[in-house]
Formats: sequence, structure tokens, C-alpha cells
Amino acid sequence: MTSPIADGVLAATHRLVQQAMSGQWQEVPKTVEERRLLLDKLSASASPQDQQWLGALKQAMAESDAVVASLTPAQSGARSLGLGAEVVSEAATEQHAAASTDSLLDMIRGSRT
Repeated sequence: MTSPIADGVLAATHRLVQQAMSGQWQEVPKTVEERRLLLDKLSASASPQDQQWLGALKQAMAESDAVVASLTPAQSGARSLGLGAEVVSEAATEQHAAASTDSLLDMIRGSRT
């Protein structure tokens, strides 16, 4: 069973994808920030056995942020997301996430049982 905070992180990720796909770029920075805050809360309450999936989630979120920044219509969008130049340039060469949502959910569920 996942925690409500982890569910919130995944819901924010889903919302972020929907915003990007529908061109709602003005909403993206707010959703990215909400997701970061949820991840911070999740990290603060994580147990030692949660560290593996939490690390995968952090990596996937960083890659997701980089991809979103590369897709943002204006370069100023990357700055409004709070992403550094190294993340934006990495996004140009690395367009896929290391962990899919399904495998991440499986890891979360596995760590809770």
C-alpha cells in the first residue's frame, strides 16, 4: 500500500503530463513545485527500507523535470521551473525516464508489504 504523500507525488506527475500534452504551460511550474514539496515531505518521513524506491523516484522526477524543461515552449519556461542549464542540456540528449510509473509503483508497494 502506498502512502498518501506518494500517491500525491504520482498524481502531480500525472497532472504534469496532462498539462504538457494539452499545452497548459502556464500551469506546469506550479505543478512541478507542488511535486517537489510532496517529495520533500515524503523524504522526511521515509524509513531506511524506503530509500531504494525513494532514490528511484527522485531520479525519475529529475529526469521528468529535465524533459518538461526541454519541451517548454520558451527558454524562460525552464528558468521558471527552477532548472539549471545542466539539467536543460541533459534533457536535450536524454529524453527517457529511468523508471516507468508502473515499475515505480511496484517498488513502492513492495517496500510497504
